[in-house]
Amino acid sequence: MRKKILVLGNSNVDFVLTIPRFHQPGETILAESLGIFFGGKGANQAVAAKRLGGEVALITKVGNDHYGKSYRRHLIRNGLDRRLILEDKKLPTGTAVIELTPRGENRIVSFLGANGSLSLSDLKRLERYWRGVNVFVTQLEAPLPSVERGLRMAKEQGAVTLLNPSPPIRLPQRILSLVDFIVPNEREAQFLTGIKWKSDRDIPRMAQRLLDMGVKNVVITLGPKGSFFKNRSQGFWMKAFKVEVVDTTAAGDAFLGALACGLSQDKPIQEALRFANGAGALATTKLGAQPSLPSRREVETFLNRKKEKSG
Repeated sequence: MRKKILVLGNSNVDFVLTIPRFHQPGETILAESLGIFFGGKGANQAVAAKRLGGEVALITKVGNDHYGKSYRRHLIRNGLDRRLILEDKKLPTGTAVIELTPRGENRIVSFLGANGSLSLSDLKRLERYWRGVNVFVTQLEAPLPSVERGLRMAKEQGAVTLLNPSPPIRLPQRILSLVDFIVPNEREAQFLTGIKWKSDRDIPRMAQRLLDMGVKNVVITLGPKGSFFKNRSQGFWMKAFKVEVVDTTAAGDAFLGALACGLSQDKPIQEALRFANGAGALATTKLGAQPSLPSRREVETFLNRKKEKSG
């Protein structure tokens, strides 16, 4: 039987500008194209887990504007519960401006908008939706008190908790102690630990520091270098899959959604991480956030092909 995944997080409308290169302060350059996509880490991770076969609910907040209404319809079409898609009457829907280079690298500026008003009172009204949850996922693009409360309610239910610490902020031990899996990228891990990544030997040191800070399992994503996992009893590297990169936006969200899905299906950690690596790799082969999120069949086909080649 599938176990329940609850995601608490943001929904953004992404404005993706394809540019020839990253430019300097004060310099104006012309974009080659503009794409508008549904995104935001919370919604991306929920849609990713849903497409990968998870039983998923998403608690998020949009504005009472054109983008918010469109986003609501989109999330409902993707099988997410309309009752958990909240609406702010004053603030606009969250947005992000994404600069994308020909190499698939991106820079992102986000505006929280309605996401910033996801309040403790909202969570109290929705408390019943935590019942029976097995895996809980959240990030840091909602107010920190709400993130903490969501984690605490999940632990009270005995759920496995995943935190994507993005954008990174200093987190107190009382919050980190509620986290079963923290999933930062290398920049976020450096910020959280204060350890600079000068060589690959520094990655296990970062992971150990995060364990010492109170989390139970650490997964550091490293883009084309793969990922590194560590807990109190084991630590290992997972290689990245080589693909033709188009856009790295939402690759981390595909990874995290797949990891949540794998954990909800009681996959062994190495199998869950391989599944997550496959989803993250496939997400880089298409433009846009949610349009790039793969289905379960796509990931399984991709992994089977990789297994046949290596065998």
